[in-house]
Amino acid sequence: MSATDHIRIPKAAELVADTLRRRIITGEYAPDELLPSETALMQNFNVARTTVRDAVRILESEGLLVVRRGANGGGRVQVPSVAMVADHAALILQFRGTTLEDVHAARAMIETPIAGMLAARSDDAEMIARLRAALEAEAAALDDPVQLAVAEGRFHQQLVSLSDSVTISLLSAVANRIIAQQVSEDIAERGSDAEVLRQHHEAHRAHERLVDFIAVGAAREAETLWRQHLEAGMQYYRGAPTGPKSVVDVLS
Repeated sequence: MSATDHIRIPKAAELVADTLRRRIITGEYAPDELLPSETALMQNFNVARTTVRDAVRILESEGLLVVRRGANGGGRVQVPSVAMVADHAALILQFRGTTLEDVHAARAMIETPIAGMLAARSDDAEMIARLRAALEAEAAALDDPVQLAVAEGRFHQQLVSLSDSVTISLLSAVANRIIAQQVSEDIAERGSDAEVLRQHHEAHRAHERLVDFIAVGAAREAETLWRQHLEAGMQYYRGAPTGPKSVVDVLS
């Protein structure tokens, strides 16, 4: 270590937050449970009130606590959500000037092989039933572009969740969060355009074909179809005369 290197010593509030965070993550503090009072935490950690409050603020900023101020207030444990992580990741993508085309490409990289993986499990009746239910939700919304877009987004989420990979689902949620906002803005601007409804009806038909391929175990066909479908969606939004082109545009 050179003379200019420094070892950063964590502040007391960070150490308290680390301990409380571990207790939340390991389930020692249950979801929706109130943390011990400030006084109890001060005694437990042998620290000042300001240190406890700073630690609580850290956990609140991470979305692990919902804090109510006042005499009957306190920090209530909140379950970490995929949406919360996706929002933070989206901020990083905005800062780096990430294009929406990059986001669409990432989603294709994630979802295309999943289509083939699911087809290899075609004997899983529950999986097929969940995919069919997602299709039924789309079919019920065919005349409403807004609700149809929401149902289509849920189909993508269902597809990824069936991979049974928590990590993949988390990574996918970032792309889906951004693309859902892009789709929402496109409908808000051009919802009465017949081309918009045609695009979403085509997407629904592609979803139906995908599930048919998965149900019969046609892995190669499922992957090919899904790659083409996702690339077509990217081309559609790339060719839009107006609308956002970057993550910062769609989320700002």
